[in-house]
Amino acid sequence: MTFGQRLRELRKAKGMTQGELAQKTAISSTYVSKLETGAMPPPRQKVILALAKVLGANKADTDELFGLAKKMPSDLLSHVDIGMIKMLRSLRHGEEKPAHELATLRGRIAELEASETQGIRLKEQLPGRQEDFFRALVENCPDGIVILGSELEVIYENPSISRILGYESGEFIGKDTFGVIHPEDMPRVARRLTKMIQNPDDTGSHAQCRVRHKDGTWRVVDAVANNLLNNPTVKGIIVVIHKISRHSRDERAWAEEAAASAMAKEYHLTESEYRVLTLIAEGKSNPQIAEQLVVSPSTVRFHVTSILRKLRITNRTEAAAIAVRHHLVD
Repeated sequence: MTFGQRLRELRKAKGMTQGELAQKTAISSTYVSKLETGAMPPPRQKVILALAKVLGANKADTDELFGLAKKMPSDLLSHVDIGMIKMLRSLRHGEEKPAHELATLRGRIAELEASETQGIRLKEQLPGRQEDFFRALVENCPDGIVILGSELEVIYENPSISRILGYESGEFIGKDTFGVIHPEDMPRVARRLTKMIQNPDDTGSHAQCRVRHKDGTWRVVDAVANNLLNNPTVKGIIVVIHKISRHSRDERAWAEEAAASAMAKEYHLTESEYRVLTLIAEGKSNPQIAEQLVVSPSTVRFHVTSILRKLRITNRTEAAAIAVRHHLVD
């Protein structure tokens, strides 16, 4: 049987015309006709693979096509050296080979079979090895890693969480995420996490916030979250936590800055009013404030009146006292 005859058999078994086969393999119907009649030599490997795929040929049929075309698939060719190719060609032409060369050929075939078997075993073991690799990577990561469930409860923690937040191994599991976040930071973090749950494609959300250490103090952390709730392997939100500072002085500065921002929001101060109030607390007069902010004195007077009204006070001294109390200035 020739390559063309076997190609015709497979095509008819599939119920396809020469034109349909040609269209699906992006070659001309004339070329297909000449292949089947033997007017054209068998095509190159890439075309044989394309024909076999369109015809739904199994591995045996595909190998048969390659054999009838007197070609070798590229995946097998990569395992064959030049000496073996010469030997196969000589055998194909009916040349008798010495016994020691035939033994060499059989040995090479046995090596290929052993290599293939070893490759299959390696592929079978690879998923387990990958799992061990990534587990070791996560558990030895210097940053804290937690996975939150759909209710934002902690379902996984890596050992670094203990170093960063002081909880014993496993003690952080099941905790309500919002229960350890500073009350002033909670609304902002809650909005971001809620948005992430509602939008599965929203990944890489970044935030800085204060998290309660087991000893009751607040630790400033930098957190990046990725939504993998729809991933069948993870089924959660992965949060990577990096502790920003170990110095309480820096953490106090963060707390004061957050408190000042919360104060401005509490009294519904605009950004301009916030800057004016800060300068009032520093003891600056209206002309000095106008000069520093590069605005007119009448604009400053307007902001001062609005600030006093929003703070429900009657004079600048009280305004300065409130600003100091809320850490707008030292």
